[in-house]
Amino acid sequence: MLRRRRIEVPDVLLKPGRPWWREHLGPAVVILVGVLVVVLVGVAALVSRSSGHPDAAPVVGSVADPTVEQVPIPLPSPSISTSPAPINAITIEQGKVPDTVDLSDEGTIDWVHWGEDGTYSLERDAKGGFAILEGTPSAPRQRHTLSPERFTWTGGTPAAGNDGATSGVRTCGAGNGFTLTAPATTEPRKLRLYLGISGGQGLLKLKLTTGELVTGGQAVTDRLTGPDSSMTTARYSISYRATRPGKISIEWITEKATGSGCGGVALEAASLS
Repeated sequence: MLRRRRIEVPDVLLKPGRPWWREHLGPAVVILVGVLVVVLVGVAALVSRSSGHPDAAPVVGSVADPTVEQVPIPLPSPSISTSPAPINAITIEQGKVPDTVDLSDEGTIDWVHWGEDGTYSLERDAKGGFAILEGTPSAPRQRHTLSPERFTWTGGTPAAGNDGATSGVRTCGAGNGFTLTAPATTEPRKLRLYLGISGGQGLLKLKLTTGELVTGGQAVTDRLTGPDSSMTTARYSISYRATRPGKISIEWITEKATGSGCGGVALEAASLS
């Protein structure tokens, strides 16, 4: 016959007073609640990250890359002027005077004719602004009508026009002559001088007030010789320019006088263009 074994209960469970499980269960509950809070916070963070906007890409540098519209267009570099620098230059060409010279057509800036109405008369372009000027006249000075050419003009003063003047002025003796000036600028200019000589040799001397010529020296010279019996004439075409505004200075002087008469240089006309 089987005998029923008695279950032994520990004495601690049979002791009267506060139940034992309350002493151990309280701290366990606190730990469990703490664990649950940490888990819930982590879950909430994951959910928030997965459902929110994606993080912006990191910014590299402080300036955004330029768009097509923002790409700078290179500007052309300033062009370098190829114009030659201004120089002091005078070139001279001696030639025959045409049978007829129209001063008003030739002198686009100014023109002058000497001696039509007297020894000291001077006919000139009414609109020329006195660009061509004669220096102080000196004796001896005479009017002549020996020019083999004729000079015509319109728009003049004091004589408005002329159909063919053969007049001019002359001087006698070595060392005597005429001086003229005309404006000089950095732009090329052309001065035409209509000169004569009778019974002697004339010296033409040209220089700029702006300094030494590019060819060296201060002046350009030329000579013209004529017999006693007639007036020898020539047209001098003078091209010039200067480094700055100034003057071209002209001297037409009797270098030698020959014969027994009035040997010397003569001055008929001039034009500037």
